[in-house]
Amino acid sequence: MKRSDVFCEKGVFEYNDTKTILQAGKDAGLKINFHGDELHPMNSGALCNCLQAHAASHLEMLDSANVQAMAEVGTIAVLLPTTMYILKLPSPPARELISTNVAVALGSDYNPNAHCLSMPLTMHMACCLMKMTMKEALVGATINAAASVDRADTHGSIEVGKHADLLVLDAPQWEHLIYEMVDPPIQHVVKNGRFVVSDGRFVA
Repeated sequence: MKRSDVFCEKGVFEYNDTKTILQAGKDAGLKINFHGDELHPMNSGALCNCLQAHAASHLEMLDSANVQAMAEVGTIAVLLPTTMYILKLPSPPARELISTNVAVALGSDYNPNAHCLSMPLTMHMACCLMKMTMKEALVGATINAAASVDRADTHGSIEVGKHADLLVLDAPQWEHLIYEMVDPPIQHVVKNGRFVVSDGRFVA
């Protein structure tokens, strides 16, 4: 285990309880990735600043002061548009986070409430509901998502020396990955530099 997580929310773990648990994890050598400010303002940004959190997720109720607090310590904001959509929550301040130079990552928040594994749909929702551009959504779903779990040096982009885990999609141009509301057909799958699916067929 390399990181600790707590859900900072009313009726779950309040601010002080969250701080105590995360500080104990930090003292034990764990990085901090936690969830907060989903349903109520919980000052998660201030908590990020206090503990120098690596990443924080949800953040629908984040205000400007807490955005600035996250920016000061370089915490990554992991936004989860599927949960926001299903629960009819306000949009997290994606544009303000980006303009304040907070790195924004995207996740599907796959769980019994948001039963979605589709990152193309997640990116589509980020553009439509959070006013992110397609390029911002792609960065959020790839290199920034990898960075949120400390994998940006090995995953999240196509670069020499990184793990070659790739999908080749049958689409006219890259924007169709987000523009279409269904996952584009997968043509090839490369895992650790090897083709494991070619032209839609498993490679022995």
